[in-house]
Amino acid sequence: MGLMGSLNLPAEVAPGPTKPAIRAIVLQRLAVAETDHVVDIGAGSGAVSIAAAQTARRVTAIERDADRVAAIEENLDANTVSATVEVVHGEAPAALPDTADAAFIGGSQRVTEVIAALDDVGVDRIVMTAARLQTAARAIDCLDARGLLEEVLLVQVARGYDLANETALDGATPVYVLVGGEAA
Repeated sequence: MGLMGSLNLPAEVAPGPTKPAIRAIVLQRLAVAETDHVVDIGAGSGAVSIAAAQTARRVTAIERDADRVAAIEENLDANTVSATVEVVHGEAPAALPDTADAAFIGGSQRVTEVIAALDDVGVDRIVMTAARLQTAARAIDCLDARGLLEEVLLVQVARGYDLANETALDGATPVYVLVGGEAA
């Protein structure tokens, strides 16, 4: 199916899965390889974990909310993935594995501590999404201070809908996509 394939997500939890267009950008920037261990922090519905697991060797999905952990497990069961996926009910940075190749930060709790911990264990690629300006600014400052900041994107997706037999656009909330890595 590949990284851009469709996912079956029968269990949705607020604020919902990472939207497909944003997920595509995230996965492209993560550059997941077949040998990778990918960590999904604030895994929510598990959409990024499931997509990464279609290519990666191993995925660790970390989620602090019990209802979301149950949703991730239900969504994993509804999809075919080749990787070993471990769902961890916990909070980063404490729940982070000792090693990983790439990390997606979808949750914004303790973002600077999480980035520092990922850097300390030598994660090669870090991609984060943020809807709030202040969260993005904290993450940008932290990535930059550690020499990791590679790219800052602001992405807004709009979907067309019929309005008086013509097409109008309904814009979603813009999302920051922050990219960091060792080679920045």
